[in-house]
Amino acid sequence: MAEDKVIQFPEIKAEELSLEDLINDADLDEDNKKVILGLFSALELPEQEFAFLSEVLLQDFERRLNNPNDKIALVQALNADGLHAEDVLGVFAELQDEVENVMKGRYSGQKIAFMQRLIGLITNAITETEGIAKRMISVPIQLIHEDAKIPQYARAGDAGMDVYAIEDITIRPGETKIVPTGLKCAVPLGYELQVRPRSGLSVKTPLRVANAPGTIDSGYRGEIGVIITNTNPVVKEIKFDPETGKVNDFIYGEDYTITKGMRFAQLVLSEVPTCVFYEVDNVDEIGEDRKSGFGETGNN
Repeated sequence: MAEDKVIQFPEIKAEELSLEDLINDADLDEDNKKVILGLFSALELPEQEFAFLSEVLLQDFERRLNNPNDKIALVQALNADGLHAEDVLGVFAELQDEVENVMKGRYSGQKIAFMQRLIGLITNAITETEGIAKRMISVPIQLIHEDAKIPQYARAGDAGMDVYAIEDITIRPGETKIVPTGLKCAVPLGYELQVRPRSGLSVKTPLRVANAPGTIDSGYRGEIGVIITNTNPVVKEIKFDPETGKVNDFIYGEDYTITKGMRFAQLVLSEVPTCVFYEVDNVDEIGEDRKSGFGETGNN
């Protein structure tokens, strides 16, 4: 298999473009500055090579900017500095306006358009962080065991946060146990934490979250425990002697052990509206009555 060709971009300093001050004003961290300055270096490529690579570079940069983990990190960085998305948008708007003036006469129209699109991608990414920030709900959590771990999303965009076992727990066939997590939470009013099974555990073992989804209310301050049942039967099979017809053996269900540090359940934060009932004389007069009972719509 042929080796991938590595293209070496010529070095270019930001001050040669008169853009260094604007980049510094944007309060980017050093890694982001290096990424942007690396993209600037592409401007020194011949027009034909640039035309070939520019779209690839922009697509890769957009993919990086749209990484949900990076967006969340950006929200956290802005919050840590006491800033909001709109606080830095003005700087990038100024940068986009200045690009043509700074680059005219030295670079072609396609390279100017490249830089304007590049800055536009950054601006869009910053704008989108405001919506992410509004969807990030802070939940106080207390670790009450030395081996307890804060629940974590395995991948950006996941609904459920993995919950980890703090000790080995063996559950016998047909047995139900509460598996401790070493966690206490103060769920905000108007929300609940739902306890759900992990699909991998459900597929590969007979272990089930008995009351799925379990509910952790906003007023609960005790340790979070997950009710797990081993659905294996105590006796899986009875064997008979083919000649006498008498029972000669039993095949018993297997024990299953949730091991320390294992991801065995997940938590999902869910908004909970409050229901307010009001009494009426006849609910049949409200909306449409499909006039059916349990099971009348069939199994399909």
